[in-house]
Amino acid sequence: MAERNYPCDNIINKYFGEHPDAYFNSTGEAIFKKQLFQCMLGQALYLKSTIEHRRSVNELGCLVWQLNEIWPTGGWGSLEYGTPVPGQVIGGRWKPLHYFYSRSLFRDVMATCDERGACYVKNDSPSAFEGSCIISSLSFETGQISRLSVLDFSGTAALPAGAGTKQLFNVTYDMPSTRQLLLASCSSDTSVLPRVTAYGADAANLVSFNEIALTTPELMQLPEANVVWEVADAPNADGSIDILLSTDKAAVYVTLTTLAHGHFSDNAFAMKAGAGRLQFIPFGPLDRDLLRRSLRLEHLQQYQRSWSSAFVEYI
Repeated sequence: MAERNYPCDNIINKYFGEHPDAYFNSTGEAIFKKQLFQCMLGQALYLKSTIEHRRSVNELGCLVWQLNEIWPTGGWGSLEYGTPVPGQVIGGRWKPLHYFYSRSLFRDVMATCDERGACYVKNDSPSAFEGSCIISSLSFETGQISRLSVLDFSGTAALPAGAGTKQLFNVTYDMPSTRQLLLASCSSDTSVLPRVTAYGADAANLVSFNEIALTTPELMQLPEANVVWEVADAPNADGSIDILLSTDKAAVYVTLTTLAHGHFSDNAFAMKAGAGRLQFIPFGPLDRDLLRRSLRLEHLQQYQRSWSSAFVEYI
């Protein structure tokens, strides 16, 4: 890991518990995949918390350094983009962080909460926000979603123009922070409330969707979920192709990767028990065969075993 731009020891130790040097110095395909997943997820969660904190205070702008880098690790870049050699994706492979940027972190209107249930809605748009925001909870134990709070910003209650307009509120929940994930969805359609689906949110004019961890990945009490995927037989009219997903239990930070050139419509997301779909959007012509042959799906629970048992297994 030390040879791949940024060493990830501190990121993995912070979010997945302390690991001895033997863990980071071990080699092999399986443990390297685990380290990459942990490192990129840790990077995404760290920058997510940093940006959400900055948007909660009196700061009217935020620049990211940097956009792209050639390493699939937890550096500053959110795109893995390098030279046209085998293994690289032309156009850039999106890391989990880039999907976090897209879903919520750099949306004009976003909502988030901390582990105590203290929340805010922020409007950084130069126009008033008229719509609604919903805070829900995904239970790891039941795999189902329940609504906690609804905020109405319609009519005279519209959130004034920003930048920097903020409304504070609180939510209460009964489950421990280790057994749930909060979901914040905001829509500019006041007639239809955002509805959280198998993953993500479904609403006309959805403006942001934020998955909010209440503890570190190390402490999340997740079930052993069986997440399966299937690539559709034919592409859609716009050139994308559907990938069908299903899980028997709640799964968190479900992440897909492929050698095919393109990116997914969403990634590194939570799923409730059930089925859903996303799209693979190719850069150039779609190579369905390569997509199907190289598609790999991972989720957090797979990488929550103690370092010692994993290390013994891999060596």
